[in-house]
Amino acid sequence: MKKIIFMALTAGVFAFTSCSSDDDGGSSSDCQTCSLDFGDMSISSEFCDNGDGTITQIDEDGGETIVDLEGMSFQEYITAMEQTGMNCK
Repeated sequence: MKKIIFMALTAGVFAFTSCSSDDDGGSSSDCQTCSLDFGDMSISSEFCDNGDGTITQIDEDGGETIVDLEGMSFQEYITAMEQTGMNCK
């Protein structure tokens, strides 16, 4: 009887354990904040690499937009933003 209980508990532990590859990869630490200055006004957005060919753009008001990079790398996208006059950190 003790063996059956032990086996059931062991099976339960494995059922609720996940591998790191099963975890959602939604929180990437590869983010850049870009701002554009208009005299005394400044507009900024945060751009985060999703690691799947898309980025998430988060505006100052908290609105989120998913942008398809269309084959461009995240760094190439940030460089293009800087070439349009944005300051990215």
